[in-house]
Amino acid sequence: MNENSILNKTSEYASCRKKFSIFRILFSPMFFIVLFFIIELILIFSFSDFFDKKELQFIIIILNIIEIIYIVNSKKLKNSFKIVWMLVFITMPIFGVLLYFVLRLTDLFSSKRNKLRDTVINAKKYYDFSYSNELMNKNNLTKEKQHEYSLYNYFYNYVKCPVYKDVKSHYFDNGFDAFEDILKKMKSAKKFIFIEIFILADGIVWQEMLKILKEKAKEGVEIKLLVDGLNSIFRFNKKYCEYLKTFNIEAKIFKPISPLIASTQNRRDHRKIFVIDNEIAYTGGINIADEYANLYERFGYWKDDCIRVEGKVVDSFTIMFMHLWHVNSKSKVIDFEKYLIKHEEKFETNGDLAYIPYTDYPNLSENISYEILKYMFNSADKYMYIMTPYLVIDEAMVETIESAAKRGVDVRIIVPRIPDKKYVFYVNRSYYRSLVLAGAKIYEYVPGFIHSKVYLQDDKRAVVGTVNLDYRSLYMHYENGIYIYNDEKLLNDIKSDFDKTFYESKEMNMEEIVKMSFGYKFWGAILKIFAPLM
Repeated sequence: MNENSILNKTSEYASCRKKFSIFRILFSPMFFIVLFFIIELILIFSFSDFFDKKELQFIIIILNIIEIIYIVNSKKLKNSFKIVWMLVFITMPIFGVLLYFVLRLTDLFSSKRNKLRDTVINAKKYYDFSYSNELMNKNNLTKEKQHEYSLYNYFYNYVKCPVYKDVKSHYFDNGFDAFEDILKKMKSAKKFIFIEIFILADGIVWQEMLKILKEKAKEGVEIKLLVDGLNSIFRFNKKYCEYLKTFNIEAKIFKPISPLIASTQNRRDHRKIFVIDNEIAYTGGINIADEYANLYERFGYWKDDCIRVEGKVVDSFTIMFMHLWHVNSKSKVIDFEKYLIKHEEKFETNGDLAYIPYTDYPNLSENISYEILKYMFNSADKYMYIMTPYLVIDEAMVETIESAAKRGVDVRIIVPRIPDKKYVFYVNRSYYRSLVLAGAKIYEYVPGFIHSKVYLQDDKRAVVGTVNLDYRSLYMHYENGIYIYNDEKLLNDIKSDFDKTFYESKEMNMEEIVKMSFGYKFWGAILKIFAPLM
């Protein structure tokens, strides 16, 4: 940090950080299951004579059978989810079906879900698929890129995300430098600034950003801010949105938290997108809060990441932002062309370079993040490196990781040594033994908390974005990322970040795993059963 730094740690807002970790637990499916289970036990003990009636017991058994048959035959649910819900039905025969309907099925009847689907479909005509069309002709591909054809085919035919080659990029291995750059670029905005964020907390970062946004709005720059509804529990509510509107800053809350139990509490907008004039875009692990820039100490040193991209690739981020912004608007038409400016500048890149921005929409699209990671593991020859705050994965992903390790691929996974959620830390460690026995290496980041979501393979491929290696990111949340192929400079920067982080981490080999306390092993085994609901 130098004297010219935009982010001044001595700011009067340094103590403004609001914590709401407890509320994430209170509005999680696990909390509602525990709550319903307690209510059910109270009812059963209070009205034991009523529940002992054979007719009622018979009806409950029939309902359980119907529920389990439905769950087993569900194509959308993964096996891990099926097992959890069958346990719920068995232990909560009265409330089980109601809970499942409220947390899972209401999305099927959501008007916003249908609106999002239509918006995503209509937006496809605004993407530039010229390079994707070129890649679909196998005869035009280099020998090296023939390997990539299957993935490009998947993106082209099933996901409809274009591939870009004229891209300028920069990787940030910490949140402080990323925010410094974001704020500087915002100061030069001429047309618009779009921000979509999962967590927005008051403090140094937000106040400095807000100061710039107010100034740019005065100059006529269009400002749009989309914040996940989890923030509506605290300061960022409708009243605060109205306050921002007085400065010509448009702000919306994506699925505000409601006292009613609903699936909307569970499908969170976990994306992080910053777009400036459709010329520059950022994404990565950072949220707008002081700990992400290490201006506020929380769980030791906060290790995070971010990537900046420039060029036509930014079109995809602008369109992705408009998808969810439009879902929260009354308008039926989106003027995409207003924001998709022409890109004349060409960057010096090698011929095989490729960037693919993508986003995951729960209950609407493919599990894109899962498919990309599976492809990277299966195509790895030398190594596969991962940074993730959470290691909470299903059986299929475990088998994918173990299969790569057994083939001789150097699989290394870095997770936090200091966790943000103790119960998730127990689950993280429950996977160590199986993965290490298969040949994978697990590292715990000693200085503090790893929040980076970075995947690197064979000096050829990488993914940077918002996707954790857990159930929520892979199956339940709105997520985004960018797949990078063969950008030598960027991949070297990411590799250097991994090498430094390995050095600062402790390898959890079998000797270390055996020494772990009985409490870790016991609670890890128990909580792992409910991992899909964490």
